[in-house]
Amino acid sequence: MYSNMFFFILRLMLKEWHMELPKILISVHGGVQNFELHPRIKQVVGKGLIKAAVTTGAWILTGGVNTGVAKHVGDALKEHCSRSSKKICTIGIAPWGVIENRNDLIGRDAECC
Repeated sequence: MYSNMFFFILRLMLKEWHMELPKILISVHGGVQNFELHPRIKQVVGKGLIKAAVTTGAWILTGGVNTGVAKHVGDALKEHCSRSSKKICTIGIAPWGVIENRNDLIGRDAECC
């Protein structure tokens, strides 16, 4: 069942959302507790992540929340989008319980696992 779900989601991303298959996946995960980074370190890490994604055609995967490490990734992406037209595919996979209006995402005839 889960294998079929993977292929269904991949098909959705490629055919419906017109995403290109990545050449590499960059998975950025860490704690969800907010923390400060020294501005220079934040800039260097953010620029490095963006450069890696743009030059390799990577997708960036995060925990899908606007806290902790994922927030710093989001800040780097926001900075990139304001300065460049080059697109980066970023996928945030948030825990189901933190998604607002999550019931709207369930189809009428769908069964939850």
